[in-house]
Amino acid sequence: MIDDNLQNGPGASSGDAKSAGVGGNNAAAGGNGGSAEGARVVGESRRVIDDAQLKRMMKASKGTFFQRNAYQAVTLALIAINVVVYAVEVFLSGFSFDISSRVLVGMGAMYPPLVQSAADLYRFVTPMFLHLDLMHLAFNMVALYSVGALLEQVLGKANFVLLYFIGGITGNAVSYLVGMADGGMTVSAGASTSVFGLFVATALLGVLHREGREFFAEYSKGMWGVIAANVAYSFLVPGISISGHLGGALGGAIAMLMVPEPGLRVPNAVRIVVAVAWVAFLGWMLVSNGLIFA
Repeated sequence: MIDDNLQNGPGASSGDAKSAGVGGNNAAAGGNGGSAEGARVVGESRRVIDDAQLKRMMKASKGTFFQRNAYQAVTLALIAINVVVYAVEVFLSGFSFDISSRVLVGMGAMYPPLVQSAADLYRFVTPMFLHLDLMHLAFNMVALYSVGALLEQVLGKANFVLLYFIGGITGNAVSYLVGMADGGMTVSAGASTSVFGLFVATALLGVLHREGREFFAEYSKGMWGVIAANVAYSFLVPGISISGHLGGALGGAIAMLMVPEPGLRVPNAVRIVVAVAWVAFLGWMLVSNGLIFA
């Protein structure tokens, strides 16, 4: 589902790995839940979006493309970055849409043996912008749009950016730890670490949102089904980073307990404790593997 592994190391082509398949489920979820439900949030529930914001969005709907889409600007920007990065991958692969693991590793995919010092820590971030082939990219971007537009509206742009990166970094950290434990010869890349985090964040709106719990409760039920289907797919299909997906999902839950959003029923004390625990986990990982203070 979105985040694929190349099982043969940096010398292999991405064709050696199974292509991500979450997209089928993600796309369906997006078509029936993400964008459409996002529109319902605007048009039907002023408990979730206040009158002032609703008026601004209605006014913007009559403006330019950028004005009309200002409420989901970060989502569109992330999609654009992923597309541009994939175009660079294609160019470096000799205009092949099937990206080799050599190019992926060179551009910053997660490959544990190459994470040896603080200078290599970028590999916990860059994999969430790299993709193995065109379908891999398309599935992830449909999934990102289907939940991203809604989360960006409800939680705000800054919190949405935090969700994306906390989910992605956590997923790549778990993938790294599992890779080191089993020999570390797997190359992994894909936005699915972040997307899984966004899935969980969306599902948790039905539990944590102060004013929109009733509205998001039904939406959340569907999202939990999407998450379950994607997790099952991760276990059933070879060549998919199970650790990256589960780590990203965990990161999404952590992020929802960390982001400073007044609309969420999370006490500040809980936010602080969770943030400290997350940073402590990353610190332990870096120190215990000799990546810092070695």
